[in-house]
Amino acid sequence: MTHRMIRQKIRFMRYGLYCFVCWTLIFLPLGCGLSDHGEGDPVITIGSKHLSSDALKKEMEFIGGGVPVPVQHAGEIKARLIEQIIDYYLIIEYGKQNNISISENEFQRSIKEIKKEYSEGAFRKALLQGYVDPALWEHRLRNQLLVGKVIKQVLDKTASPSYEEIKIYFQKNKGNFRSPEMLRFRQIVCRSKKEAAKLRHRIRAGEDMGELAKKYSTAPESETHGVVGWVARGDLDETMENALFSMQIGKISPIIKTSFGYHLFEVMSRAPAGVKGLPEVMPEIESQLLRQKQGVFYQQWLEKLRSDFEVKVNQPMLSKLELS
Repeated sequence: MTHRMIRQKIRFMRYGLYCFVCWTLIFLPLGCGLSDHGEGDPVITIGSKHLSSDALKKEMEFIGGGVPVPVQHAGEIKARLIEQIIDYYLIIEYGKQNNISISENEFQRSIKEIKKEYSEGAFRKALLQGYVDPALWEHRLRNQLLVGKVIKQVLDKTASPSYEEIKIYFQKNKGNFRSPEMLRFRQIVCRSKKEAAKLRHRIRAGEDMGELAKKYSTAPESETHGVVGWVARGDLDETMENALFSMQIGKISPIIKTSFGYHLFEVMSRAPAGVKGLPEVMPEIESQLLRQKQGVFYQQWLEKLRSDFEVKVNQPMLSKLELS
């Protein structure tokens, strides 16, 4: 991994709030925790967290990643950043109140995962080039992991969609579950037309196409006796598709030339276009409905945190704060 890639990865971590959605932790654009207190009166208080003008400005600059802010959108972006910072520290406060923490083993496992692609020297050099102190980076990572853990535990409380909900969604959205015409085929790919002609003659004389594919085909699926598997109309090279979807099952094609070489095809089975059945799409629908429920639940939970923890904003001081 190059220094540039490492720096990009570190910059990406600036958006370090993990959100557990559909069994996966993903990054959301929230802050990663700078100093607990800045000098001067707090502009924002979130539970036990107090942010002075200086600390809040650093938070916003950190989240923004140093990207210049267009003047015409400065107010909108500033308001959004403030909301993200408040949400972030509300989640931290919730974690403290509910005794959720990151163990040393969890932290070290995460460090190991992040550093496994490059040497310690290369990693530290990338941090320094990005003006990130290693100790501060580790502090931010701990907060990042904590927020992810809190959100995972909270979203695990989301009720899974019922069979009836899945069924109703399927009935209302059948058009989204149409399957294209598909076929399953076998092929032999040769470097020359002469070689392909010889193999076609041997197949027509009674030799097994699968055995010949395994021995002579230059395609990757030669190890599986030339079987490519199921493909949908629209997924293949145009020349291959025109030939295959016009063939009958069990027939051997004439020699077809493409950019990959000279092909011999055999269509093994076909499936017409149509609508997939509920059993086939049930996992997909369940996952989608769960994500929707988690999104609603997450927003409702954040709103509740604002009533559970004190949030104070000094509007006169905040209005004087300008983005870089």
